Amino acid sequence: MRTTNNMLTNNMLRNIGNNLVRMQKFQNQLSTGKKISVPSDDPIIATRALKFRTDVAELEQYKRNATDARSWMEITESSIGKLNEVMQRTRELMVQGANGTYSPNDLNKMSEEISQLKEHTIQVANSTYAGRYIFSGFKTDKKLMDEEGNFAIEVENTERMLYEVGVGDDMSVNVPGGDLFNGGDNAKIPTAAKAEGTVPIAFPLTITTGVNDTLALSVDGENINIAIPPGLYANDGTLEANIKTQINIQTLIADDVEVSLKNDILMITSGETGLNSKIVINTDPVISNALADLGMATVNEIAGEAGKETGSLMKLFNDVLEAINLGDNNAIGNLLTDIDREMENILRVQAEVGGKLNRTELTLSRQDLDVYNFTKLLSDNEDADMAETIMNLQNEENVYRASLSGGAKIIQPSLVDFLQ
Repeated sequence: MRTTNNMLTNNMLRNIGNNLVRMQKFQNQLSTGKKISVPSDDPIIATRALKFRTDVAELEQYKRNATDARSWMEITESSIGKLNEVMQRTRELMVQGANGTYSPNDLNKMSEEISQLKEHTIQVANSTYAGRYIFSGFKTDKKLMDEEGNFAIEVENTERMLYEVGVGDDMSVNVPGGDLFNGGDNAKIPTAAKAEGTVPIAFPLTITTGVNDTLALSVDGENINIAIPPGLYANDGTLEANIKTQINIQTLIADDVEVSLKNDILMITSGETGLNSKIVINTDPVISNALADLGMATVNEIAGEAGKETGSLMKLFNDVLEAINLGDNNAIGNLLTDIDREMENILRVQAEVGGKLNRTELTLSRQDLDVYNFTKLLSDNEDADMAETIMNLQNEENVYRASLSGGAKIIQPSLVDFLQ
C-alpha cells in the first residue's frame, strides 16, 4: 500500500490529539482532585458516588434531627430540674408550717413564698424552646396553663413528638403536660356549661293568632322565628315539645336544642358547648310585648363558659396555701403525703428524660462515626491519588512531547528536498 505524506500528516495529528486528550484527563484529575469529571468517564464510580453522597446527606440530616432533639430535651430536663427545686423548697416550708410552732406572721411569710413558688411553677409549665411550648403536646403554639394555674388546653399523654434520628429509629422528645403536672394523667378541661335561655310561663296560656303566636330567638348565632299554633295550653308538655321541634328543624349550626319546662319556667338549652354557645331571646319592643302576652315576665341571656381544670400539682399548691392561710397545721402535715407523691412523679419523668438524653448522646456519637466512615468511602471511591495522577500526567506529557518531536522530524522534508 502506498503511503503518502498526507496520510503521514493525518495520522500524526490524530495520534498527537489522542495523546493530548489523555494528558488533559490527568490534568483535570489533578486540578479537581476527582477521578472523574462526568459520569461517562466511569459509570461505576459515578453510580457509587451518587449512592455514597445520598447516604452522607441522610446521615447529616439524622444528625441535625438528633441535635435538635437533644436541645429540646436539655430544655425539658432543665425545666424539670427547676420544678424539682421548687417542690423541694415547698416541702421544706410545709414541714416547718406543720410543726405548729410558727406565729401567724411567720405563716403569712410562708404563704407569700409558696405563692411565688406557685407562680414559678406556672412559668415552668409554659417553658418554650425555639418559640414552641415544650409541655403542650402537639399544640406547641399554645400555653399549657393560664395565669391562675388552670390547664389552658387539653393534652393527651399520647401526644408524643417524634424525631427520626436513624433509619426506622424514631425518638419521642417531649413530655405531655399532664404527665408532669397532673400525676401522670392527661391535661383535661371539663365540658363547658351549655347555654340556656329561661323565661317564666303563666298557665293556662292562651295563644292568639297575630297577637302572641311568634317567639323570636337566636341559638348559637342563628336567628329563629317560632310559630306557636293558636289555642289554650296547659302545663302538659305540649308547648315545649312544639317549640323544641321547630327550633331543631330550623337550626343548622347548633347541636340538638333541648326545651323543657320546670316550675313554670321555659328553659331552652343549646347542645353546643363552649364560649360560642349562646341563647338570645329577642328583646325587640314588638316581640317583647308578644312575650309579655305569653306570660313571659323576664328574658335571660346566658352564654356557655369554658370549663377550667387544675392539675394535681397546682391543686396541691392551692390546698397548701389554703391550709397555711387557715393556720391548719394538721392539714399541712396531711398534705406532705401528696407532695411526696408529686415529687416521685416528677422524678419519674425526669429519669425518663435523662435516659432519652443519654440515648441521644450515644446516637450522636454513632452518627459522627457513620458520617466519617461514609465520607471516607466516598473519598476512596471518587478522589484521585495525587501521587499517581502526577506521575501519569508527567508520563503523558513526555509522550506528548515525544510525539511532537517525532512528528516534526517526519514532516520535516519539503518540496524543495524532493526536487534536489
